Amino acid sequence: METFFPFLLRSLLWIFSPLSFLYQFLFYLNQTRIQPNKLGDVLVVSVGNLTVGGTGKTPFVQYLIRHIKKHYKDYAITVLSRGYGAAFSKQGAIVESDSLPDEVGDEPKLHKEAFPDVQVIIGRDRIASFQKHNSISGKKHIVILDDGFQHRKIQRDLDIVLMDANHPLGNGWTIPLGVLRENDSSLKRADFVVFTKITDKTDFEVRKLGGLYSKRFPHLSVFYSRFEGSLVQGKISAKNYRLVTGVGNPKFVLKTAEDCLGTKEIKLHTFPDHHRYKEEELFTILSDLSTNTDLVTTEKDWVKWKLFSKFKSELERLGIGVVVIGIEIELENTENFNLRWESLVSSYESKISPA
Repeated sequence: METFFPFLLRSLLWIFSPLSFLYQFLFYLNQTRIQPNKLGDVLVVSVGNLTVGGTGKTPFVQYLIRHIKKHYKDYAITVLSRGYGAAFSKQGAIVESDSLPDEVGDEPKLHKEAFPDVQVIIGRDRIASFQKHNSISGKKHIVILDDGFQHRKIQRDLDIVLMDANHPLGNGWTIPLGVLRENDSSLKRADFVVFTKITDKTDFEVRKLGGLYSKRFPHLSVFYSRFEGSLVQGKISAKNYRLVTGVGNPKFVLKTAEDCLGTKEIKLHTFPDHHRYKEEELFTILSDLSTNTDLVTTEKDWVKWKLFSKFKSELERLGIGVVVIGIEIELENTENFNLRWESLVSSYESKISPA
């Protein structure tokens, strides 16, 4: 019986494999028809991935923003995102400090809260949305194309692909049998590959894979990074915790929460990625909590939760705390990373400077 189920799974994969091959063919056909367009006199950096799900794009985009603000202070920054699941995605919008997450998307809203002076624009048609809402002109300008590896309508100066070190290629199959959007042969289009979420357990194998990619794609710069969790809000005071989150990789968030709180007594309650919370859902969770239990969530979730005034009042009335977990990137070999950026910026400035 123990050997039957793996055999059955392999058999089903092969039976339905034509669906995956059909997806690959249609995806390739669509990509070959696309003619990339320039956004203008801006430096475009794409951050994307090969897989569906959480590879850490949000903390990595924020890592890039901090890097630019530290080393290139005279540059304006724009984050250009589709605004997945946002009400304003179809029409496009600029994200303001008072924009609602349901209108502009949780991640764009989070970027705007973290960096108020950064321009954040969303839109399904990113080119049209940028042209309509961009208010920056006459200065050096970097546009970070969020989740842009498959969005080839926009020319980019640097393509960064993130890969989750714990499941770099999933089960190796493309959609719908696996999590791959496209095969790793597409890394020939990338400039950087950054392995994220490395742990002691995955360290050896992921460096082995990185070495193979370096040989297979000689132009590719391979970087390795770990995620460092921190308490953004709240305090560790309860006996028990309930982690409630709607992100692409909740198991990794659970591990991060356990590390931050110093306990493994955390129950997990998950929602789909980019979930549009309803206040009633959160009240239901409160009614199910045992005594002396606090809530744990991510910044991405909290940006939506904190808009519910009745929920927040009920938390206070019941004496239930909320611990908000933040995640930052710790990148190795930053010297090479900085050198590549210096070369990129120098090339960009030579193009926009008058002769």
